Amino acid sequence: MNRKVNSRSLTSGSYLALLILQPVWHALLPAPMGAANWTLALLATVPLLLPLKGLLAGSLRSMTWAGYLVMLYLVIGIMEAWSNPPQRIPALIQTLLVVVFVASVLVFSRADRPAS
Repeated sequence: MNRKVNSRSLTSGSYLALLILQPVWHALLPAPMGAANWTLALLATVPLLLPLKGLLAGSLRSMTWAGYLVMLYLVIGIMEAWSNPPQRIPALIQTLLVVVFVASVLVFSRADRPAS
């Protein structure tokens, strides 16, 4: 049970951190570290709001859909880290948050299964 609670906390925390990172990176960080563009920040943040309610409620289905969604953010993070050196740090933070999120969802889903 403890593993399930810890993984759920890690899932929620990493997802919320990813959600907070988008406006910070895309709108608040000055160039060249960020784009200083609120439109881009909004476009990057809104999709993450879709599964948020179910994810915070601990719904495995919402966590699974959020896992599919964050794969886009993984690709963007890797692409930006590879091709845009001034934005490498926020891109690597985004990539790390996605990896932590997906790993914690996997641990949560394993802990959620009944013992056989």
